[in-house]
Amino acid sequence: MAGFPARVDKNNKMHSKNLLSTRKGRFLTFGVLYISEGIPYGFTSTAMVAFMRTQGLSLEQIGAFVAALFLPWAFKWVWAPLIDLVKLNRFGGRKAWIVFCTTMMTVTLLFTAAVDFVEDFQMLLLMVVLNNFFCATQDVAIDSLAVSTLEESERARGNGFMFGGQYFGIALGGGGAVFVFGFWGFDVALMYVSALLMLNLVFVAFFVTDPAATATVAAPKSDVLGSFARELGSFMHVLYESFLKSGRGPKIGLLFSLLPVGAMALGYATLGTIQVDFGLVETQIAEISVYNTICGAVGCLIGGWLGDRYGIKNMLALFYALTAVPTLVLAMQISSLGLESVSIQLLYGVIMAHGLIYGMAFAVHAAVFMGMTNPAVAATQFTAFMAMSNLAISVANYWQGIVAERIDYAMVFYVDSLLVLIPLMVIPFLRNRDAGD
Repeated sequence: MAGFPARVDKNNKMHSKNLLSTRKGRFLTFGVLYISEGIPYGFTSTAMVAFMRTQGLSLEQIGAFVAALFLPWAFKWVWAPLIDLVKLNRFGGRKAWIVFCTTMMTVTLLFTAAVDFVEDFQMLLLMVVLNNFFCATQDVAIDSLAVSTLEESERARGNGFMFGGQYFGIALGGGGAVFVFGFWGFDVALMYVSALLMLNLVFVAFFVTDPAATATVAAPKSDVLGSFARELGSFMHVLYESFLKSGRGPKIGLLFSLLPVGAMALGYATLGTIQVDFGLVETQIAEISVYNTICGAVGCLIGGWLGDRYGIKNMLALFYALTAVPTLVLAMQISSLGLESVSIQLLYGVIMAHGLIYGMAFAVHAAVFMGMTNPAVAATQFTAFMAMSNLAISVANYWQGIVAERIDYAMVFYVDSLLVLIPLMVIPFLRNRDAGD
């Protein structure tokens, strides 16, 4: 469709500083961009969750906090069409969206962290939703750029670098921030996180150029409203065909996106609270957080490589099934010994093993949806798939907090492992979109 982002010709000679013009440059660029997504998430979901638990907030409150964190990601499809329609080519296209959102992520993160969450928990929820609104919008722009620039043979590895970068960002913003907080206090930790996000802005400014923006020559329009209405109508038509007239792939993809990404309890809020309830101190929580996110990042790279080499669906099914193994091991240990009697070596081993496997699963999981996405409406369609996945994560965090509070952690892990069977039954039916439609 005319006017929407086109795939970059790898033989096209672009500005030498634009890393998107080479395969290695694309891998590096999207890895770095996803680091900036992981930093604020790591800070809120790891550092703040652990601190909130030490201050006496209940598991239900923390579950609600993490669920609120994911809400903008679950509904980002509502405003995602803005990235496709409002291209901002005069200001750099999707690069301009990324720069603006990263700036607002920093500003709102500072306000979020300043809220007294014990006295004003509702304000905390409001601020974390606002912060993640900008994080999710930045993600839409980055994903749109990735779908329209990554070659088909690069998708799994590209997503491996992307989610590997996100895990590294989580380590920097989570465990790294806890270390900084322990030595120099909370204000310095905030300055540290903000500085990391500013470094990302510098990288984008100097080394990333949206090829669709450079290829577009802006022409003056006398009938702005009429032109926008026609473009909107054409966009909606392409979007409709991309979901419903591109074979069964995108239709099944919508269903699959609502299902859990393997066993997830050891990847989100329950992971943070169980460490506190086990009795780990701040330095130990920071240590295992860094180890876990490094395992996750390595898992993303390994998973992406295996997905491109041995088939995305085959590896996806294998990785999903494997996420249940460490989850069940911990569940059985808690059931027989009690949480307080589980050895610290086993706890560390289970968390790191799950982090490695979950990273492998998540990288290949995202590559599935890239194959179902029409690059002409990449921001909207890919966002819809990933937003539904984030809705599944939000719901999982909510029920896991309730079950952990009212029953115990072992029940959470048993149920979480059992639910893996549902996506495993759907994986054989996944397929790419019909490119001709």
